[in-house]
Amino acid sequence: MGLGGVGSNASGWDADKLAAYQTLYHVLVTLTKLLAPAIPFLTERMYQNLVVSGGATEDAAASPSVPRPSTLDPGPSSVHLCDYPEVDTALLDESLNRRTSAAQLLVTLAHGLREKTGHRTRQPLAELQFACASAEQRHAIETLADVVKDELNVKKVTSRDNLDDLVHYAYKPNLKTLGPKLGKLLNLVKTKLPTVDSHTLAPLRRGEQVTLTLDGNEITLAPEDVMVSTEQASDWVAADDQGIQIALSTTLTPELIREGMARDFVRHVQQLRKDEGLEIEDRIRITWSTDNATATQAITEWSTFIATETLADGLSHQSTPTARAKPVPVGEASVALQVERT
Repeated sequence: MGLGGVGSNASGWDADKLAAYQTLYHVLVTLTKLLAPAIPFLTERMYQNLVVSGGATEDAAASPSVPRPSTLDPGPSSVHLCDYPEVDTALLDESLNRRTSAAQLLVTLAHGLREKTGHRTRQPLAELQFACASAEQRHAIETLADVVKDELNVKKVTSRDNLDDLVHYAYKPNLKTLGPKLGKLLNLVKTKLPTVDSHTLAPLRRGEQVTLTLDGNEITLAPEDVMVSTEQASDWVAADDQGIQIALSTTLTPELIREGMARDFVRHVQQLRKDEGLEIEDRIRITWSTDNATATQAITEWSTFIATETLADGLSHQSTPTARAKPVPVGEASVALQVERT
């Protein structure tokens, strides 16, 4: 199904999803044009599916709830008849690129912490706090805070001047590298380095060198000259890079656990829809069974969310699963799950 030129018939669709589909369509069509000289047959097939048959032969009236291409001329009948794409520098927004880059770095750090602590992205977490070395970075992330929340599945994103109450860094000289470099001054660095303000030494964590004046001696320390250890508050994990420091809450309340289970449930329903060969617009009925009290509470509590996300007309609980029901993991519980098209 092509998505170019989607218009008013897309009412009822989630605006963010629709924007993403339209952007993806534009990127894919442009990519086929860019790659056509190098891989002519594959790109022609992609172009035909995306633009020609994907747009011309669909019956928009058949499924009015699904966005269809507009009736505008879809363009040339072959990718090899298209003009080669040219860069439009007027569309470049350097300020937006910098803001997005800062937010992407924060998100990457947070995903790394999730992986390190075993908290999958489907499990919502209570809060992420961050502090930045520059006002520009801070403003960029604050501007995109809602996007960051959605991407990381956290309930709250908090901007702080510093995270000293959650994270503390200890700096110790690396005797292996500093011994040959400093000679007699090594003892001075060993004594004085622990007393230097953490903010002064922060560039070392970003891979930058630091020049200190200790008892009248100017000493330059490279990142490999100092060993940095992290001491963090319990129930928080921390990371930092390129002037952005974050702390992620790892405390899971019963409410957060149930929401995570509901998101697991949605993922398995979507997979079953795919396995059953259902179309994206098909409505379904969900039948489920479990003897786990927490899973039962989670599915019941989040039934409206589950139905909305999966296009379900209803969720039916059964005490005994049917033969067709598939057992799936939902959090720490097992749920027997079955979907049927309505």
